[in-house]
Amino acid sequence: MIAKIIPIKSVRKSNYSALIQYLTDPQDKSERVSQIKVSNCYSDDLTAALIEIQNTQEMNKRGKSDKTCHLVLSFPEGERLSFSDLNAIEEQFCDALGFTGHQRISVIHIDTNNLHMHIAINKIHPINLTIHNPYYDYKKVAKLCEQIEQEYGLTKVNHETVSDKSSRVAQEIEVRTGVESLLSWIKREAVTEIKHAESWQDLHQVLRRHGLAIKERGNGFVLVANNGVAVKASSVDRSLSKGNLTQRLGAFIPSEHSAKSSQQNAKQYQPKPLQNRIDTSELYARYQHEQTDSARQRTTQWAMLRHKRDQLIDRAKREAKLKRNIIKSIKAGRLAKKALYATAYQQFKTTIAVIKSDYQKAYQHSKTSHSRMGWLDWLAFEAKNGNAEALAVLRSRRIGLFKGNQVSAKQSNDKPNGYFKDGFIKDSSVESITKIGTVTYKAGSTTIRDDGKRLIVLPDTTQDALVDILQVAMKKYGSHLAINGTEQFRLQIAQVAVQNQMRVTFDDKELEQYRQQLMKQHALSRTQSVDQKRSVTSTTRRSL
Repeated sequence: MIAKIIPIKSVRKSNYSALIQYLTDPQDKSERVSQIKVSNCYSDDLTAALIEIQNTQEMNKRGKSDKTCHLVLSFPEGERLSFSDLNAIEEQFCDALGFTGHQRISVIHIDTNNLHMHIAINKIHPINLTIHNPYYDYKKVAKLCEQIEQEYGLTKVNHETVSDKSSRVAQEIEVRTGVESLLSWIKREAVTEIKHAESWQDLHQVLRRHGLAIKERGNGFVLVANNGVAVKASSVDRSLSKGNLTQRLGAFIPSEHSAKSSQQNAKQYQPKPLQNRIDTSELYARYQHEQTDSARQRTTQWAMLRHKRDQLIDRAKREAKLKRNIIKSIKAGRLAKKALYATAYQQFKTTIAVIKSDYQKAYQHSKTSHSRMGWLDWLAFEAKNGNAEALAVLRSRRIGLFKGNQVSAKQSNDKPNGYFKDGFIKDSSVESITKIGTVTYKAGSTTIRDDGKRLIVLPDTTQDALVDILQVAMKKYGSHLAINGTEQFRLQIAQVAVQNQMRVTFDDKELEQYRQQLMKQHALSRTQSVDQKRSVTSTTRRSL
C-alpha cells in the first residue's frame, strides 16, 4: 500500500469544506464514494461535523500553517479490504501521526483501479485548541505501511525514504502524466558524457550538444533545457552536485552560450510520451495541435471578453455621467437632488456589478471549455468518445497481473479495439475511463469494470449484479469463461450461473465439476418438486 500526506503550501487554498465537498462529490458516477465516516465529532451527520470542525479551526488564532492534514491511503490493484479493516488501518495511521482524538472525516473511493481512502484530519485539537504538525511524518508513514502490509497480507511496496525528493517528484509526474520528464531524459541521453567531462569547457560543450546549460541556483547547480525546464544537477547524479563538481573541475566558470543558442542539430529535450510498445507519435502530434489550438482560442476569447466588459463599463460610466448632468440641470431642492444623485449612483454600482458578474461567468465557462488537458487525460477523453487507438494506448500502460476477482476467457479472444467497433461500449452508459484503460459503464442497473482482458468484480457485488456481469461476459467472451479470484467468489459465480440456468461452462476443471454437481442437484430438486405437485393434484381429484 501507499500512504501520502498531500501538502498544501498556501494557507489561502486550505479550505476544509471545499476538500470534503470534492471528496464526497459522486461526479456523475454510480460508484465513486463507498463510505463516509466521521470521527471524534459530536454528530455523525456530515453537515453538522463540518460546521463543528470549521468552528474548531477558527477558534485557533495563532496557527499560521495549514490547519488540515490530507492523508491518502492507496491499495494495490485488486486488493479490497473490508470496511472494518480499513477503519482499523485509518485509526492506526492517525495514532502514529499523533492525531489521536482529533476530528476527521474519511472517504473511501472505489472509482479507480486502486481502492483508496482520503482522510481529512483537523490539526487543531478539539479541547486544547493547539495545532499539531507531525515531525518526520514520512518515516512514520513508511514504517507503518510495511507493518500493515505484513499484518493484512498485502502486496509489499518499496517504501524507501532516502531517495532524492526531486527524483520521487519526477517519477510521480511521469506516472500521472505518462510523459517523460527532463530528469529521465538526461539520465537516458546525456549523463554518461556529462560525468566524463574533464573541465568546465568540456562540460559546457557536452551540455550544448544536448540543448542544455548549467547554472548556479541557490546553493547548487541546475541543468536547464532549451524550453526553460530545469532540474537539480545533483538529482541526475550525486557526482554532479556543486561540491563534487567544484572539487573535480575547480571554481565554476559560466558558459558564454545559452541552451537556446545551441546548435540546430543538437539533441534537445522535448516532452514526449514514455516509451510504449504502441507507436503514439501521430496521436501525440494531434494532442499537441489540439492543445495549441485550444490555448489560442482561449486567449482570443479572453481578449474579446475583456474588451466587451470594458466597453460596457465605459457605456455605464457615460450613462451615469449623463444622469448626473440632467440632475444638475433640473430645478429642485437640495435634498431632492441629493436623493436623485444617490439613486443614480446606486444604479451605476448595480450595473457595474452585473457586468463584472457576467464577465466572470463567461470567463469561467471559457476556461472550462478550453482548459489544458494532460496527455493521459486527453487519451481518456478520446477513448470515451470512441477513439479505439487511444484506448489501446491506455491499456498498454498496465503493468503486472491483476489479482482481484475477475471474469474473462481462457484465452482472451477480445481484440483491443473490437469491443469498441461493435458499438457495445458506445451504446452503453460510459461513466469513466482510467489512465490504464479500465472502462466503467452501465449494463442494466449494474456497473461494469472492463480493462479489455477481463471484467473486474468487486468483493461486495450482489448476486443480481453477478447475473448482469455474467451476461456481459457471455456476450463478450462466449460461453466458456475463466473465473479467477477468491474461492468464495468462484463458488458464488457457479451458484449464480446454475440458479439462473445460464448456458455457460468454466475452464477450471474443479469449478466446472462443482457447477455440474449443482446442475444435477437443481434438476433433481425440480423433478421432486414436479412430482410433489402431481401427487397433490392427484390426491385432490380423488377426494373430489
